[in-house]
Amino acid sequence: MFVKTITIYVLCFIVYSFIGWVYEVGLYIVRDKKLVNRGFLNGPYLPIYGFGAVFVILLFGNMKNIPALFLASAVISCILEYVTSYVMEKLFNARWWDYSDYPFNLNGRICLYGALVFGALSVLLVKFIHPAMTGFFDRFSAALLEWSAVGVTVVFTADLCITVLSISGFRKKLEEASEHFREKLEEKQETAKERRKAAREFLLNRLNVQEKRILNAFPRMKMHNNNELLAEIRKAFKEHSLNKKK
Repeated sequence: MFVKTITIYVLCFIVYSFIGWVYEVGLYIVRDKKLVNRGFLNGPYLPIYGFGAVFVILLFGNMKNIPALFLASAVISCILEYVTSYVMEKLFNARWWDYSDYPFNLNGRICLYGALVFGALSVLLVKFIHPAMTGFFDRFSAALLEWSAVGVTVVFTADLCITVLSISGFRKKLEEASEHFREKLEEKQETAKERRKAAREFLLNRLNVQEKRILNAFPRMKMHNNNELLAEIRKAFKEHSLNKKK
């Protein structure tokens, strides 16, 4: 029984990560009128939503008072998002998202809007979504659930490893391009037009599909080093995308 419970939580984690991905992609479609994979990973899932949902269920799953559930879930979700932002920044030397333009934000890592959304979603999760999900999974045998959990865990882990390796390669390419630009500057090739051209060539010749997807998925990402170069690459990437549509 314990193994089946853990297995269901693993599967729910994937499902809730997928729901979070759908939510983020939907917001991007409404705001920017284009479809973008809004995840750090390649697959259609956002782990921060999965972890947040599981934490809320474990901590507040038996809470009856809806206003208290809303408030507690909003707080724990914001703590998780803040910690995730901080840890990812330290690991990859980059700020992946920034709420500095939003009112009532804290260091650009979390904001009131996000807290309200997470609180409301958590109420729906605890009261309606998770009971329905557990009821659905209870229909299947323990063996089928276990193999399914193992399968999605393998895929998720492989995706995580590939992404981390790709991000590390991306940082190295930025460093190489930065050195290339310094050489150009020493040759007096320092106009904005020439920098954009160099960035475009760098983008088209060096970045792989994963790195281009990351640029699309995190338009507010800022690198602590080479952020100016990253901005030039974004401009070149945008110009190249517009030219392809013509």
